[in-house]
Amino acid sequence: MKKGIILISLYIIISSHLLFSELNNRWIEQLDKYSEVFSIIKKHFPEKIDAKKTVFYSIKGFLKKLDPHSYFLDPIAFRSMFEDQSGNYYGIGTKITKYGDNLTIIAPLKDSPAYKLGIKPGDIIISINGKDTRNMSLDEAMNKLRGSKDTYVNIEIIREKINKPMPFKIRRAEIPLNSISYSIVHPLDAEIGFISIRIFSNTTTVELKDSLDLLIKKWGIKSLILDLRGNSGGSFHAAVEISDFFLEKDKLIVSIKGRNVNHNFLAKKNNQYENLPIAILINKGSASASEIVAAALQYHKKAIIIGARSWGKGLVETVHKLPLNCALALTTAKYYTPSGKCIQRDFKELDDYFFFQNKNYDNNKNIEGGVIPDIYIKCDVFPTLISNLISKGIFFKFSIDLINSNLTIKKTFKANKKIIDRFEHFLKKNKVEYNHIELRKHIKSIKYEIERDVLSNKFSDKEGLKIFLKSDPVTKKAVEALKYKVKKELKWKKTMIL
Repeated sequence: MKKGIILISLYIIISSHLLFSELNNRWIEQLDKYSEVFSIIKKHFPEKIDAKKTVFYSIKGFLKKLDPHSYFLDPIAFRSMFEDQSGNYYGIGTKITKYGDNLTIIAPLKDSPAYKLGIKPGDIIISINGKDTRNMSLDEAMNKLRGSKDTYVNIEIIREKINKPMPFKIRRAEIPLNSISYSIVHPLDAEIGFISIRIFSNTTTVELKDSLDLLIKKWGIKSLILDLRGNSGGSFHAAVEISDFFLEKDKLIVSIKGRNVNHNFLAKKNNQYENLPIAILINKGSASASEIVAAALQYHKKAIIIGARSWGKGLVETVHKLPLNCALALTTAKYYTPSGKCIQRDFKELDDYFFFQNKNYDNNKNIEGGVIPDIYIKCDVFPTLISNLISKGIFFKFSIDLINSNLTIKKTFKANKKIIDRFEHFLKKNKVEYNHIELRKHIKSIKYEIERDVLSNKFSDKEGLKIFLKSDPVTKKAVEALKYKVKKELKWKKTMIL
């Protein structure tokens, strides 16, 4: 096994080196040197080292010297990427999060193994296959819950009002991993559709077409809000195909240029959704494939771009599969928007690149990188009180408490004075520290968070989303912009007819 790991490392180093410089006569000596250093560490280091981790770390360190987006995928990371791209995985079918030390179930997916066994929102998983979850990261927990088809995972949960832990033996099944998070008619305007794309995968094109056809044919929408906020990218080809939906045939979508590639990607089809007015929402979390779509539709004047400046990733990675279920994602080209611009941000200072330490990035057009929106809206920052309550899961826990009480909850639910008084009592009962004056100061936001969580957990995520869409300033601006655009085009058409 260790020999295999060392061979992986050498394979990657050789492969990567060949991509950047010719193999010189002394290269074999350098490989021998690497192997010798590894052997000395393994033999003389005072503590026993994990050979696999050591080699993986050395590979990751090597790749960091190239650019921020070339990276090594160990077996767990490779499986996760494959699942995201393929659109499914094998697991128990739950949404989970970490509130403090508690691994909490947000909701079981309908008809999933967890759903059928009676797992409920608010249940806390205290062990997975006998391992305590208190010090377990969210990623580690998800990886343990997922596995091969028809295998079993044992979990223990604790549930409010039940005195002892409840054991479950759950058989893993195929769980769809949709790339589209939401597809609904906008609650503020029945002629506007709202679609949110979580990631670009192999299934995104089909998912989007199905969603659009349903919204247009069944609900009669006349325009669309496409939400790409927080969408970090994914499949390059999915981005090209989705851009094609809204562009006339032969329009340039994107170009890629590298040592071994130089290609223009053009729209291939007509008579799709070219006449559908669109507003695309972006923010700092919109990157790569998201930026391809936004930049192409902006350049050809097919969409209004609203929100904050996007991330600025103009590098194309090619994934090379390696032995032992590992892979290398290596930058092999740059992509260019139809205007001929590469939107990659400068990454000489990695702290600035990853943490946006340059405060002027959003609205300074002299700084290269990203897609600049047509309508800029500064990202809302939660007050500290609200952020703390969200991170501790207080709104979620309170909503579960309300749902499990004798209170009748309808889709018209509002957080009135009685609910707010009950919320304060809940805070005191659970010894949550807060400032009463500060709470009253942000009462509007608190009501919104309560309503959103109650409707999400009682009915569905879509009901909670409607609350969000009614108050989100970026979405509200998109509704205004689309109404104006549609009204203007109708006026122009009537003038042409006359």
